[in-house]
Amino acid sequence: MSEVRPIGTFEELLEASGHHPVVELDVGRGFAPPGWAVALDGTGAVAFPRRSDHGVPGASVLGDGPAIDALLADPWVRSWFAAGDFRHLSRPREHHDVVDRHLPIDGPGGDWDWLWTRDLPPTDVPGEDRVVVLDPAEAPEARALLAVASPRTHGQPFARPGQLWVGVRDDAGALVACGGSEPSGAGTPTLAGIAVATTARRQGLGAAVTAALTRRAVTATGACALGMFADNDDARRVYRRLGYRTGMQWRSRWRAGALPPPPTPS
Repeated sequence: MSEVRPIGTFEELLEASGHHPVVELDVGRGFAPPGWAVALDGTGAVAFPRRSDHGVPGASVLGDGPAIDALLADPWVRSWFAAGDFRHLSRPREHHDVVDRHLPIDGPGGDWDWLWTRDLPPTDVPGEDRVVVLDPAEAPEARALLAVASPRTHGQPFARPGQLWVGVRDDAGALVACGGSEPSGAGTPTLAGIAVATTARRQGLGAAVTAALTRRAVTATGACALGMFADNDDARRVYRRLGYRTGMQWRSRWRAGALPPPPTPS
């Protein structure tokens, strides 16, 4: 017999999730209760508020399929989601159908992976010495680069306090690579907007930008995380080489009109 229970603290959520790295490094003490948990035949599931990497409020579900089924079958959990300001819902890709049966969302969405590391990147990443910190006044250049080189990105240069953006310029002074970092609810620097101009690719600049941001993050906080589209195998290989591991394979669905627009030059 399973019993769904409310979760009121980060410590409870961390324990109920089996100390999942998403809860520890992404949600953290930024957890805004309530969440929900269930234990079922040695397995479990949790549902909890979680903001997207561009700051939009939503919710996520973690756990095994049967436990997720039991959790979302509970009317209190479904009412919590329906009544809350949740504009998107993420779930393990392998359990998409289970979640969709209880909480269908007809809006856009996609598959993405959440990666994390506690390790410093290698010390000899080519091009890392070319990476410089960008100033907020350079945000229009970064947005213009993202609009062309990475139009699907969730990166929003200097859109919120606490962001760090870095870049690489070519000999003529043009910005040819960029990337940003922003603290998660747990305070873990989380990377986004890593992009390289088409004219500067195959030079390792994406790896250089990622390494520079990761090195700063791990040195300062002990960890770093990032989200990537699941179909970007080239980026995945770069992140693996730099020490990242996959913590979650997500599928997200957004309510109609809630997904922020892609970057545009300004």
